[in-house]
Amino acid sequence: MNRRALAALAVVALVASAGCVGPLTGDQQPAESRNATVVGAVDGDTVDVRFADGTKERVRLLGVDTPEVHADVSAGEFEGVPNTEAGRSCLRSWGERASGYATERLSGESVTVEFDAESDRRGGYDRLLAYVIVEDQSFNRALLANGYARLYDSDFTQRDNYAAIEQRARENGTGLWTCAS
Repeated sequence: MNRRALAALAVVALVASAGCVGPLTGDQQPAESRNATVVGAVDGDTVDVRFADGTKERVRLLGVDTPEVHADVSAGEFEGVPNTEAGRSCLRSWGERASGYATERLSGESVTVEFDAESDRRGGYDRLLAYVIVEDQSFNRALLANGYARLYDSDFTQRDNYAAIEQRARENGTGLWTCAS
């Protein structure tokens, strides 16, 4: 092996061992990821993390949307939920539950913040857009499966999988989908 090939191999090994490259996504593009500690949950789909280098970032969970707790709930965003006071009240309750679930499940936990090759790196309000992996499980997926969130329709590699998970939760009347009429 020549020097250039050895140098390239050494760089790949160094990057991988530093935790800068995560598992391969469905299209086999390396997904960048970073280890972090969750220092707080803003609401059900947004958390604050501290990376190993000490920097803090706000992370908006990619592909999911929980009912609002810091603003008015829009029932029209949740298919089948009536835009009535009862529908909005039900969603507010599930927004509070989603926030509690995020706080209970993530606060203080070591997680992997994984970026998606098809998604923007940052979204509105300059928040990172990412999957949060805790104990080798996607918290984003758990929100959908347990009925705490709906699919946030945007471009990301897990979109079709997330749509199927939401559909199952809706069909089973899981979580916030009990608000649907």
